[in-house]
Amino acid sequence: DWLDCYTRLLEWAALVDLLPAKILRALARKAQKKPAAAATALGRAKKLRELLFALVTGIVSGNAPPKAALSLLRENWVAGINAHQLRFNDGRVVAELRNDAADFDLIASMVAYRMVEHVLPLPKDRLRICHGPNCSWLFIDRSKAGRRRWCDMSVCGNAAKSRRFYTRSRQQRKSRRRS
Repeated sequence: DWLDCYTRLLEWAALVDLLPAKILRALARKAQKKPAAAATALGRAKKLRELLFALVTGIVSGNAPPKAALSLLRENWVAGINAHQLRFNDGRVVAELRNDAADFDLIASMVAYRMVEHVLPLPKDRLRICHGPNCSWLFIDRSKAGRRRWCDMSVCGNAAKSRRFYTRSRQQRKSRRRS
């Protein structure tokens, strides 16, 4: 598992632009002072990750999620909502993270918040599981035709296409030898 410590979770959150850098720095400082609390929060984040994986793979397969899974997701989603404040800016109301929202569970809360607000409302046929060998990443198919099979064309897609080409070429060579 790549998420072997809270620092890695912070690195991932920075990589996917989940939280502002200022909040990530505050969480890093806090984690240095309270490593045990950070490790406990990492465990909760991993539990949520597993729950979300099971939830989305279930949805893709046409299964209703268990009530316990929805309850835990709701708990984290509400925490994500509560981490925000509403402000009137330039003629409209905007939600932004509160400055005091930097607690160890903020990353998990924001993942749940984004899942509920942006991913789960998508049509079920746009939520996919990668067909790449040794890959089971979940992804959103945003292609025009809605037929994407791989999480990343440059990794899983090219590998699959290369294997098919190699197999086809090998079969053609064998058939030529027989002729």
